Amino acid sequence: MLLVDNSDKFVNKFKLKSSRLKNWDYSSPGIYFITICSYNHNNFFGKIFNHQMELSKIGNVVKSELLKTFKIRKNIKLHEWIIMPNHIHILMEIKYQIKKNFIVETSQRGVSTEKKTINAIKKWKPNSISSIICQFKSICTKIIKKQNMWFSWQSRFHDEIIKDKKRYYVIKKYIQNNVKNWQKDNFYKN
Repeated sequence: MLLVDNSDKFVNKFKLKSSRLKNWDYSSPGIYFITICSYNHNNFFGKIFNHQMELSKIGNVVKSELLKTFKIRKNIKLHEWIIMPNHIHILMEIKYQIKKNFIVETSQRGVSTEKKTINAIKKWKPNSISSIICQFKSICTKIIKKQNMWFSWQSRFHDEIIKDKKRYYVIKKYIQNNVKNWQKDNFYKN
């Protein structure tokens, strides 16, 4: 009998290749562009009216928790951000690496209660982009669900390591103009 390892497959069907840069320490100092989407790109976070983003109740929770994330973590800095109807863009910096001999994240912070997900969370490096985003998504989900609202995130997130000032300013301008350019956006869903 041949045993097949499907640990890198989604729903045991589709092979998902990691979008993370191999051999890069995602807890190391640097500037990162992060995009997090809602489940199926549902417009959970609000709507755009007259070129202004009007946050929903869910959008307000997400905004509050995003700002708290950067307030409580002294080693990260928020450069630019925007909450759109169905996604969030974050331009952030890890200013310095925190090196500790103990793990500060706990497996209970994960959004999913599936054993596979919890085991994956245990492998995340403390104070890495993945652990920061996981905790942010998790606390938002818990608060929103306590208010009896249905909500879910798309699994994973997109990241880009910003390597130079030119790219930094292109991303910053993109975020600043995202609301105004909503109907041209890849995530646009009316």
